[in-house]
Amino acid sequence: MSTVSPTRMNYVAVDATSTTSFASAGAYIERVVVNVASNTEATAILQDGSTTLVSFPATTTAGVYSVELNVATKGAITATCSGNASMAVVGLFSDYV
Repeated sequence: MSTVSPTRMNYVAVDATSTTSFASAGAYIERVVVNVASNTEATAILQDGSTTLVSFPATTTAGVYSVELNVATKGAITATCSGNASMAVVGLFSDYV
């Protein structure tokens, strides 16, 4: 039987112009770090099933943003980034242990 330390977080990197689905109900999301390279076509969206947890519109000023969430998920997690944006989702995900 393996155990996971609650202090050892995993992360999933989502590149620009990509969508990644991962984890399932009961996963834990500590925070999301979004890198907006340019406010031209730079959207970033994180969803828990059909619920949007984080959404950065294309008009967001360039920079790096860290959003603390500290939530348990109710469904699969989907992260989508358009051009000029990328993100890292940090948390405990059983499929990334």
